[in-house]
Parts: sequence; structure tokens; C-alpha cells
Amino acid sequence: MQRGSNSIGVRRYNERLVLSTIRRLNGASKADISKLTGLSPQAAVRIVESLEESGRLVRAGRRTGGMGQPSTIYKINGGSGCTVGVEIGRDRLICVLLDFDGAILARWSQPHDFPRPLNVIRDIDAFMAAQLALLPEVQREGFLGIGIAMPWFLGEWLDELGMTDDQAHDWAGSAVEKRFRSALEAPIFFENDGNAGALAELLCGAGLDLRDFLYIHLGKFVGGGLVLGGQVHEGRNGNAGALASIPVPGGGGGGADVLLHRASLYNADVDLADDVADAASETWLDACAEALSFAIIGANSLLDLEAVILGSPLPEKLLNALIARIGTRIAADAPRDFFQPPLLPGRNGEIAPALGAGLLPLFASYAPNLGSLMKSPNSVVISEDAG
Repeated sequence: MQRGSNSIGVRRYNERLVLSTIRRLNGASKADISKLTGLSPQAAVRIVESLEESGRLVRAGRRTGGMGQPSTIYKINGGSGCTVGVEIGRDRLICVLLDFDGAILARWSQPHDFPRPLNVIRDIDAFMAAQLALLPEVQREGFLGIGIAMPWFLGEWLDELGMTDDQAHDWAGSAVEKRFRSALEAPIFFENDGNAGALAELLCGAGLDLRDFLYIHLGKFVGGGLVLGGQVHEGRNGNAGALASIPVPGGGGGGADVLLHRASLYNADVDLADDVADAASETWLDACAEALSFAIIGANSLLDLEAVILGSPLPEKLLNALIARIGTRIAADAPRDFFQPPLLPGRNGEIAPALGAGLLPLFASYAPNLGSLMKSPNSVVISEDAG
């Protein structure tokens, strides 16, 4: 009885491994899968054929050249399922609909002064009802759930946002999660918004070829996530990479401050619709670069990262100008034994946390473990042929 149970678990694990490998490569042959996962050729063939029969994989052509017969290439069948991703931000709600391959089918954004749970639930429900109704029945039936990304301390920092105590109380304690789970008739997966953004860049953005990076999201409040060993590193309390409270020098060289006050958009005089910096924007860019360079020097001295990825709703030219200034500050201020990591613009912009949220139900069900996705050439595979 025990052995049968273990056999089912092993097969399930290896099915997830095959799906995640094909997703990462955007298509692979049975031979590719066997080589990259360590599965025996026989096991790879069995799993691929089973997933094709269930509709999760489709044939996407043949690869010619080289020795032997042409190889059939298999890809994820995006039409076999879908998920919804939601970012509950301090200044806006963003919803996305993803197919089973993680491609964005629809997106919707609604600004607000500050979110209220009942309004958020109403808007998520309306988005789901409208968008799922447009899908083919097979894809609708493959709906995997809702991922929700939000700051863990959404009701804090009252003074910075001008919130009332009642507004802050709406988001206090475990009652928030219970309210969403009872109101939305679907599996729900919660994640910190910074971790969700990091996951999006890891799987669908600038971090595709990286194993260790710091993701910085310059939104209403600065935040971030940490990827180590090809996985989102959440830490003991799920709050690793939360950058807002990192101490940095105060503006004008006076005293100490925290990164939130010096690298966030809530107090930035920047027009997000205009990619040309005026005098006020230039001042903020200089102050933001000074604070972020200090934080990056500290983080990279500890972790020796492959890169730092910056995502933001900032216009592309302003984000690139900020990245250039950060690089200049680090080169001038870092100690002699410091290895400066590449500074990369994120590829998902302001939508990164919502996109990452949409990936949560997908990979909770169909990945070996969240964020692993074959980033290591030495992945351990449990053999189905043993015994």
C-alpha cells in the first residue's frame, strides 16, 4: 500500500518536472527532456505521451538536422487551462487572465485612493465573470484559481498615505484572508507583492537566465523580492527582500532614513505619462539613485548576486536614466573589493506583481516546487524505474 502511494507521488513529481522544463524552453523533444531532467528515455516518453493525451501538451512541429530521425517538439497547451492574477496595490488594482502557459489573455487596471476589501472583491469577481465567459469551455473548465499579490503590511504607513484608522483596520489580521476565501468561489493563493514580482521576472522576464538576483519594484512604495538558487527566497516570515525599511542615509547628508522615503513614487514629483525628466524629476532621480545605490551595495556585499532587476511603472526612458545613475553612484561609492552586479530593467513593468500572482496557482499545481523550474543543471530526479 505504501509503495503504491509513493509510486503515484513520484510520477506526479516527474510530470511536473517535464511540464516545467518544456515551459522554460518554450518547447522540447522527448530526448531533450530526458537529457535535461535526468529521467530515463523510457520514462520521458511515457510521461510526454500521457500529458499529450490529457491535453496539457501539444505537438508543435519537428526539428530536423543532425543524426537520426527528425524530433517531434512538444509545447504547453495554453488552451488547456487558465488562472487569474491580482495585485492589490496601495494606489490601484490590477487583474490579469493567464492561459495554462502563462501568456496574458486579458488585463484590467483600476486606480483608487486606497483599496477597500469589499470593493476589491467585487471588482475581482466582475473581472473573472466577464473574462472567463469569453473562453472556450475546455479552457474554462481548466481554471486553476486566483493568485493575489499584496503588501503584507498594506494597512501600515498611515502618515505617508494619509490613511484613516478605519481604512488601515480593513487590512489588519488574518480576517482579510478569510474574507477573500469565503467571498471568491475559487482556490486562492496569497503572496507578498515583491515576491510575486520577482517570480514574474524569474519565469517570464529579465531573470529567465539567472539563478541569483534581487528584484526591486519602484511603485507607490518601494519593495522587492529575492531569488537565490533559481527559487524565490521567501524567508522565515515570507518577507525576504522587503526593501522599504532598509536604513539609508538621509537626504542632504543629514542623519538616517529608510528606503521607503527616498525611493518611492508616493512622494515623487514625476509624471508617469511623460518620459522626459523636468527639474523636479531630475532631483528625485538623483535622490532615489543615491538611496538605492546604498541599499544595493549592502545587499550585494552580503549575497554576491548575478544581477539586480528594477521594475516600475516609470516610463522606459526615466527608468533607464535611473539605472544609469545608480550604476554611476555605485562605481563612485563602493569599496575596492566590491563586485558590481549588472543592473537590468525589468521586462514586465508595473504588471509584474499581478503576473507573478497569476503564476502562483499554475505552479502550485504543475511545478516540482514553486520557482525551481529546472534552473539547476544538477536537479535531483526520482526514478520511476527503480525497484
